[in-house]
Amino acid sequence: MNDASGPARTPRQRSPFDRILGHQYTVFDGLAGMQVEDIYQDQRGLLWIATADGGVSRFDGAHFDTFGLSDGLPSLTVMTIAEDQDGRLLFGTLGGGLAAYDGRGFQVYTTEHGLPSNDIVSLQPQADGSMRVLTGAGMGWFAEGRCVERVTEIAGQSIGRVFDMATDAAGTTWLATMVRGVISLDGRHLSAGNGAMQWPWKFAQDTSGLLWIAFRYVGTEAVIGRYDPDSQQLDFIKADAAIEGTEAVNHGTRHVRLDDRGWLWMTRRGVLVYDGEEWHLFSAGLPDIHFSDARLTYEDREGNIWVGLWSGGLVFCDPVSVQLYTEDDGLPDREVQQLSEDHQGRVWIGTMGGLACLEDGRIRPVETGNKISELAIDRAGEVWRGSSENEVIKGVGKEAQVIEVAKNQNAEEIILYPDQDGRMRVGTTGGCFGRIEDDRFIAEKQGPTNCRIALQDSEGTLWVGSYGETPALHYCNKGGHFHASDIAGIETVGYVSALCDYEGTLWIGTANGLFAFDYRAQQVRRFTADQGDLSVNGVMALVADPQQECLWIGTSGGGVLKYDGRVFQSIRLGKSTLENIVEAILRDSRGRLWFGTRAGLIAYQPGDTPPGIVIRQVMAGRLLEMPQAVSCPDSTPEIQFHFQGLSFRSGAEQMRYSHRLVGHGPAEEWSAFTSSNRVSYNRVPAGQFHFEVRALDRDGLMSEVVSLDVQVFPDEKSVRLQRLEHMLQDADQDFLSQSQAMTQLLGEVAQMAETDMTMLVMGETGVGKGVLAQRIHSLSRRRGQPFVALNCGSLPAGLIESELFGHERGAFTGAVKRHIGCFERANYGTLFLDEIGDLPLEAQRALLRILENRYLTRVGGEQSIPVDVRVIAATNKDLKEAIEAGTFREDLFYRLSAWPVKLPPLRERREDIPLLTAHFARRYAQSLQRPVPGLGDGVVKHLQEYAWPGNVRELEHLIRRAVVLCQGEVIQVEDVPLAAEDEAKEGPFEPPVEAKFKGEKQQIVEALQASEGRIYGERGAARLLGMNPERLRSRMRVFGLQRPKKRS
Repeated sequence: MNDASGPARTPRQRSPFDRILGHQYTVFDGLAGMQVEDIYQDQRGLLWIATADGGVSRFDGAHFDTFGLSDGLPSLTVMTIAEDQDGRLLFGTLGGGLAAYDGRGFQVYTTEHGLPSNDIVSLQPQADGSMRVLTGAGMGWFAEGRCVERVTEIAGQSIGRVFDMATDAAGTTWLATMVRGVISLDGRHLSAGNGAMQWPWKFAQDTSGLLWIAFRYVGTEAVIGRYDPDSQQLDFIKADAAIEGTEAVNHGTRHVRLDDRGWLWMTRRGVLVYDGEEWHLFSAGLPDIHFSDARLTYEDREGNIWVGLWSGGLVFCDPVSVQLYTEDDGLPDREVQQLSEDHQGRVWIGTMGGLACLEDGRIRPVETGNKISELAIDRAGEVWRGSSENEVIKGVGKEAQVIEVAKNQNAEEIILYPDQDGRMRVGTTGGCFGRIEDDRFIAEKQGPTNCRIALQDSEGTLWVGSYGETPALHYCNKGGHFHASDIAGIETVGYVSALCDYEGTLWIGTANGLFAFDYRAQQVRRFTADQGDLSVNGVMALVADPQQECLWIGTSGGGVLKYDGRVFQSIRLGKSTLENIVEAILRDSRGRLWFGTRAGLIAYQPGDTPPGIVIRQVMAGRLLEMPQAVSCPDSTPEIQFHFQGLSFRSGAEQMRYSHRLVGHGPAEEWSAFTSSNRVSYNRVPAGQFHFEVRALDRDGLMSEVVSLDVQVFPDEKSVRLQRLEHMLQDADQDFLSQSQAMTQLLGEVAQMAETDMTMLVMGETGVGKGVLAQRIHSLSRRRGQPFVALNCGSLPAGLIESELFGHERGAFTGAVKRHIGCFERANYGTLFLDEIGDLPLEAQRALLRILENRYLTRVGGEQSIPVDVRVIAATNKDLKEAIEAGTFREDLFYRLSAWPVKLPPLRERREDIPLLTAHFARRYAQSLQRPVPGLGDGVVKHLQEYAWPGNVRELEHLIRRAVVLCQGEVIQVEDVPLAAEDEAKEGPFEPPVEAKFKGEKQQIVEALQASEGRIYGERGAARLLGMNPERLRSRMRVFGLQRPKKRS
């Protein structure tokens, strides 16, 4: 242990900009060009960047949208940007005049509209709504599409190119011109008397009335001019020669501005800031960014600084939120592992190379040379720390006391935890636990080895997190014995790195995510990156913040997370990984947040400016860019909204979104906040709707609600098709019965159809489960919406999830385009899942999740899509047996069987056979345009004596065949041959496709004659034979049959 109070180096005084973090954007990120001339933030919060070599870019924090010649911009050399009172963006170009952008396209104004020149150098909005336009040949005032006034000469001489214009405190209006220097409208000149001034570029006026002037060339020393309108004196301010890198800006300035603090910002070959007393080199904290030719600086509404470079693109700097302290500020080592605050408000910092103290805004090293593995403050305010040499050190400096712990153990690290009685407790990696009493270590019990963290919860239970074994969490009972935790999910965790007790919940940070254990209710929740909760699974630090009513979470590469019980907010602390490995967190008594990272100590200041939000795109049959409203037909399969939160401080990846579609059933409720910035609504019915979305930034600040009117109008073609579909459905969904059991069941069905309850229809093959499902749909409030049926047993296991939930393009081999699944096609209607017992277990899990959450995610996708579907499932299997066999989920069974229905087989309702027989005979005779045949003597009795293993479907196929093949207008017993009784019991009924009684060839001939040669369609031979049309064609080729000619 080395005492650093004596010979330690004193940290140098640093610039307020030394600790800022920045990022550079170039054409490789989407920026239009590398030569930035102007920067502007519009009313919505979007950033616009004018370039001299590529046109204009619009930036929302995530994407650059570029506008060039093909978009209607008249020139790629754009010098200036402004916004008029109508919200139009105005761009001044060289050679192309003035371009106004209204969100849909560009309107160009030139000398034909009265402008002095088509070279537009600067734009200045005026209080009366007009725009002052400074050009290559004078200046003018532009309003309502024309230049209403202009000035091209002063005192009879041309003023040429005008760079800027300002009115001083005395009321004199000055022009910065290329040819005549600084000249007033009344003809006066400003001169320093040495003739060195050339090319005044920019004016800036401070609160005292002084006018600051940027000159391109002012000799070798002077940087900027300062004009006092009272004394009419022009002076030059020289940069401080002691500033490192000052020589880079000593040849004039390109841009000057004053911020809200009155600080002066100037650029030419670098960026300098003058605070009224001394100069600061702004770029000092950004050594990786070359500021050799800075064009301008711009401050957005959040306080971020943007620097436009002439050849380096755009630089973003956040000088407020994140400030990084390293060895240059006094840290013994930049890897910070421990943070604690004492009773005097001093922050103690434990690093890999020693101990430091932060007091009065400065860091001083206290001890160097030793790794500080643990840090704690006791009730008396003493600083305790653990070393890697079996020692605990109490106090600092000359008063420090070294207490040896576990003499006979090779303890690599010491852990400290003050107990509820104020005593300092100690644990070692060797598993020895005890207390410090009278400056001696007293061993008490043997616990788990490789201890990483210890915590005593509010009920007195001692919890210990370790590593290298599973489970890595133990607790100590009242008898003083340690036990492995039996918290669900912890049993497989091999590294517990952080513990926190907050409001009756033990928060457990592990290498496998975050656990929340309510030890009173004995309930556990788990949060992971895979679930979308965490940025990464490794949790390294946990701190409860009662002031903000939240939990702060340090991660192993994902920065910091803030959890308020509803939303995890992600805070990235820089671009590098080291800045985002957070091992310690502290909110001090002044409310400041400190994060110990591998890159140094970070002071974090949450923002106070709420984010903005824009709706970037809407896909509603066609792509709409930043639309004012949306209109589409109800045949549009999907309406997708793409939105973007606007907070350059937070960054696009750290925003969270909530949305709703007012007027659209369940979607009217605000969704939970998620990171997805897209949402899709499928098959939205005709009507007027209101889409609303809001954003939450990384600090929990919420944007205003942005809305968009959506009109969905009836598609006449779609209406006609729906009517036809309903007619066809109604024709097929007759459920005929005169039996008492069926009448009672159908009455219950009529009552339950009005609800949205999930239903499970059970029964043998052929009893009419699909017909019953269609009847329920037609009686429900969803009858005007889609009815989609899917046989779960007819698809390969690998495709069932794609068919149910849809897939995105590229989700798997062969997924060449997006596929909308059955759930989305059935949105607002009914989905009938036949043979549900054949659904694979993985698909069962996904189905259960959708039934519970009413959101789905397409295969290969990330977006959560809301769905409003009533599910009717059907099966001919005993699902309880399947549950016992492990092939069907019990929770899904109970979720589906909210109202189970069991259809009786036909043999148990024989009194319905006459009614069904007459119905089928009438239906198929009408489809063939034949007289309806009667039933001969004994036919009904003959049919009622049969067991009907194929149930109603078998009866239907038999009567259909009889209608085709019967001789005359009466169906006789011989026209309805039945299988032998023993055959009827052997297995399920199969349609009479293959000839069993008269020969297959003859049967096909008769069907072709009856259908007049038609193969396809309702009246086709394939339908009459119950055969696939292509199968019928194949059999015709085998038998050498031709279709008979149609009767003329």
